[in-house]
Amino acid sequence: MTVMAILVLAGTICCDVIGQLCFKVGLDDPSISAQALPIWLRVAGSPLIWLGVATYAVEIAAWLFVLSRLPLSVAFPLAGLSYCGIALASRFILHESISRRRWIGTILIALGAAVVGSSL
Repeated sequence: MTVMAILVLAGTICCDVIGQLCFKVGLDDPSISAQALPIWLRVAGSPLIWLGVATYAVEIAAWLFVLSRLPLSVAFPLAGLSYCGIALASRFILHESISRRRWIGTILIALGAAVVGSSL
């Protein structure tokens, strides 16, 4: 297991968080929701949605690299840290309210990833 694989894995986690943020902000854009077009046309015309799709394309390529270097039983649980990143981004970038129960779940995910990561 190489340091490069771990760094690329961290990049896939970041890509997942960025992609989800792009999708959410793109769908919440008032200029899209105000249009009297079908939802699929509004989504297809959103630059942020397309940025999210492009970010996911990069993530897929990076994920394939990670899988070629790390065991799936290690890589996939660590990729679960994207849930933690999304919770943090939702709270501090999108200013969403996160319940105590969700924070506890997020902490448990992080602890599980730490247990898996400690086997590296």
